[in-house]
Amino acid sequence: MKRKPQARKTSSETDTDWESGRIYKRYRSSSTDGSEGGGGTRNRPVKVYVVQAKFDDQTLRDLFDLVELAREGKGPSVRPLNLEICKEPEDADIIITNIRMRKRFERHVDWRIAKQKAIVTPDWLRESVREGHLVECGCHAAFTELHDETVEHCPDESSQKPSEGTSQESSSSYSLPKPLLPAVKPTSSKVINNWRSRYACQRASPLICVNQSLVEELAVLGHARELEGLNVNALAYERAVSIIKSYPYRITHETYKRDLIKLPGLGSKTLSKIQEYLNNGYIAESRTTRKSERYQSLVAFSKIYGIGPTIARKLYDIGCRTIDDLERYYDVAPGSTIESLEEELVTPDNKKIPKDKIPDLPIKISLALREDFAIPIAREEVEEMHRVVMQELDKFQPGCVSTIVGGSVPQNSDPSGLLDLILFDTRYRRGKPFSNDVDIVISHSDQQKGAEIIKGLCKRFAKHLHEAGMVTHVMHLSGFHAHNALRNEHWDSLEKALTVFILPPNGQQKRTHRRLDLIFASPEAYWTAVVGWSGSKMFERDLRLWAKVEKGMKFDSSGMTRRHDSKLFIPRSEEEVFSYLGLEWVDPTMRNADV
Repeated sequence: MKRKPQARKTSSETDTDWESGRIYKRYRSSSTDGSEGGGGTRNRPVKVYVVQAKFDDQTLRDLFDLVELAREGKGPSVRPLNLEICKEPEDADIIITNIRMRKRFERHVDWRIAKQKAIVTPDWLRESVREGHLVECGCHAAFTELHDETVEHCPDESSQKPSEGTSQESSSSYSLPKPLLPAVKPTSSKVINNWRSRYACQRASPLICVNQSLVEELAVLGHARELEGLNVNALAYERAVSIIKSYPYRITHETYKRDLIKLPGLGSKTLSKIQEYLNNGYIAESRTTRKSERYQSLVAFSKIYGIGPTIARKLYDIGCRTIDDLERYYDVAPGSTIESLEEELVTPDNKKIPKDKIPDLPIKISLALREDFAIPIAREEVEEMHRVVMQELDKFQPGCVSTIVGGSVPQNSDPSGLLDLILFDTRYRRGKPFSNDVDIVISHSDQQKGAEIIKGLCKRFAKHLHEAGMVTHVMHLSGFHAHNALRNEHWDSLEKALTVFILPPNGQQKRTHRRLDLIFASPEAYWTAVVGWSGSKMFERDLRLWAKVEKGMKFDSSGMTRRHDSKLFIPRSEEEVFSYLGLEWVDPTMRNADV
């Protein structure tokens, strides 16, 4: 039971927090008549209660110091804020917490009280001090289920706004550049201790794990079943792979009995395969599958754009076994150029493609491009592609911002000079040394007109790149679709141009055709798009499942909504997407829940 607070001490003394026994510094209170603190305002101070659980001592001291500095006008904005730390949650106007689970939060604050307060993350305080006025609470709500209550009870910022004549922006408008803050890296303890979690989006999965050889054996079995159209069976092996990728210890007979047989998601058949691997050092079915002519043919065929498992099986059934067989079947002569093949595609019924239309990518052209597509894209070329694309986009539509996602270099681009910061250090986003394609999420920095500017930009810019000779073909080109919270399929509604791209000639070497995906997101969907395009297939699948089952929300790249009332949430950073979903932060390099 919580003890009653002790008598107030002087500002130079310290108390011990009566809940946790941790250091609690007593800051001087604001006078309600405005005689001291708060920049001389006559409004009563905004009282702040900090739930100290899940904060280390240094972070707590930093938060309390931040309140004191803000009161004295010594914060980044140099403008005083009338804030005061209080010792009881019922006395607070706003409650700051790092807890994301309701049951744990209720150990410290009664839920009935919580519904009458604004419950926010520490970022609310940091941003308020940085901006020099109390920012809106909704985007910093600690619990999605209390989002509306947090917005309703957010302290009135009228007394905190800049006086007339200042040029400070209102915090109620959404701004894209400000949220681009460095992301928090997962600690080693997270990497070790979260492997028991059910969902892949809760676990840290490195690119190469300590049980990589076992993972590759199981992955062959899953891929074989996917190629044969046995999707349910394939999913079982894919899930097993994702579980083992996050397991931090080498699997032995001992750890198998101690840990693996208890993990959710590993069925009896999968466990028998793991047991076989432990006994023999390999899985017999995996070896047999790898040597199978059918498996080798289906794998080779499905690597050609336009050929999925179904078409691959049909080609095999009619006698095709190799890529040479495919070329003969599709009438692609050795040494054929793309231009000659496009001429061959023109028939009386299939008129020549107009110059103002980007040609699509038929299987015949895909076969001719397969060698280019098979060449891994090095980091330097990814960066050059990104730079060239954003330079062209800045000429075509100034003010755009971007993040390279997928397995590529995580770099924030601002060719117009609107931003002066980098989201991450320039390393490969999920830790991969090479990429098979380049994915770029693009938005606009205009906080009021950004959504309208982005609308329709995808098709217009793809056409511009085609006219400039950089986009030769398009594999998919979608227009604008409003976010639909009731849509069931997981393919998002963002504007996308999945293209074949070639860098301008540099006079020294032949340029290689590359797959380039351009994803256009409105400012409010920018960070959900970044997260939605930065994880492996299983990571993203479980992210959607977690949102639906555990949080009553719908998540995809185009937005994040609450299912019961379709309320849209607008995160201001990649980390805040995880926060809204009640998930611990997982660094992009730890989202490799597949081979």
